[in-house]
Amino acid sequence: MKSTELNTVMKGLIFPSKFVKSGRLAYYTIEHESGALILVGFYLDGTIDKNSFFLQYFVQCLYDPFVTYNFSLGDRIGHYWSKEDVDSINVELQKFVKFDRLNSFEDFIKYLKNNPYYGHSKNPYFAYTHFILHNYTKSARYIKKILALKKSKWHPEWFEKQIKDAELINDCITKKDYDRGIEYLLEWQKETITALKITF
Repeated sequence: MKSTELNTVMKGLIFPSKFVKSGRLAYYTIEHESGALILVGFYLDGTIDKNSFFLQYFVQCLYDPFVTYNFSLGDRIGHYWSKEDVDSINVELQKFVKFDRLNSFEDFIKYLKNNPYYGHSKNPYFAYTHFILHNYTKSARYIKKILALKKSKWHPEWFEKQIKDAELINDCITKKDYDRGIEYLLEWQKETITALKITF
C-alpha cells in the first residue's frame, strides 16, 4: 500500500490525546531531564500485498543508535489490515493497554523486563537507561554482557558498533565521567532522530 494511502488510514485512527500523528506514525515521547528520549508509537507498516498493511506497536530508545524504526520491543496488532478496516482497528486500539503505565524512564525499565524483545538483545536498552537513571552498577552489569560479544562464536563482527559504543560508556563509568557518557548518548540520539526524520 502506498504511503499516501497509509497516511490517510492513520488520520482515521483514534489514539489517546498524548499521541501525535506524523504520516503513518502515531507517537509520544518520554523525556528524561538529561534530554534523553524514548519513542512510544504505532506504525502502519506496508506488506508485499499492495492492498494491506500491518499495525505495529513499539517502544524505542532513541539514545541507542539505530537508523530506522526498531520494532524489536513491540509486536503487531492483528494480522493483515486493509483501508476498509479503520473501525475494527479503532476497536482494537480501545482495548490496547500496554502503554497506559508507560510515562517515565522508571516505567520503561519495568516495561522492558516484562515484554519480549524480538531483536538480538535488550542489553543496550538496559545498559543505557540505567546509566541515564544513575544506576551505574546495573548499567555496568549489562555493558559487561555486551562486551562479552567479542568472544561470541556467532559472527562477533556483526556487533562491532554495539561493542564500541558499550566500551565508550563503560569507560565513562570507570572514570566516573558521567556527564561525558550522557553526551555520547545524546549524540547517538541526535543521529537516530536525524535518520528517522522526526521533528520533536
